[in-house]
Amino acid sequence: MDVSRSRRVQSCRVFSVTRSLLVGIVVVLFQPISAIACELNHAEITEDKGIFRFQFTTIIDAPAEYVRQVLTDFTHIYRLSSSIIESEVLPSRQSDETKIRTKVLACVSVFCREVERVDIVRILASGELQADIVPELSEFRSGRAIWTITALENRSKLAYEATLEPDFFIPPVIGISVIINSMKNEFVTTLDRIERIAYINAKRDGEDDLAIAHLNASETTPPCE
Repeated sequence: MDVSRSRRVQSCRVFSVTRSLLVGIVVVLFQPISAIACELNHAEITEDKGIFRFQFTTIIDAPAEYVRQVLTDFTHIYRLSSSIIESEVLPSRQSDETKIRTKVLACVSVFCREVERVDIVRILASGELQADIVPELSEFRSGRAIWTITALENRSKLAYEATLEPDFFIPPVIGISVIINSMKNEFVTTLDRIERIAYINAKRDGEDDLAIAHLNASETTPPCE
């Protein structure tokens, strides 16, 4: 085979693999949201003496390892909520923990406020993710969240339990029920984003494997005319 034909064949192979990957990505990105919307099995937010308690359980249409990957991608944590207007990973003294600073635009009805928080995130021996608010660096008196991820073949069960105690003024004209509904809507959006990112990553890796297998199978025959 001369050099020019070799280059044409190589170009065809690259085009074939690239086209396969692009088709897969386009199919995933432009699916209707309802096609991969998470199944919210349980959602509860309560308030007592200024402390909010959260309990959410959902089935996510993505493997557990990809859900964990999204939750531990601290550099891109802002992708999980449009309310996160700033985020950064801060230096930490411990190798088994990650310190994350976020600035959140908290809006309820006509009330909006930028709120600072710093969390220490650890992966427990059980595999759970635990996040503790650092009160002296945050506008919260206390807070702890635990994420539990359970594998269900190609899907996963995601459970979230948390307590949160704000340390900033909330106008009394805004009722607790309004705040709770706003928090619940925001959190459902976050769960949808976790699922969408995890689902796309899983599909992308699947398309990569398919494209590589196709390329290997095509090495003995011309991949295109």
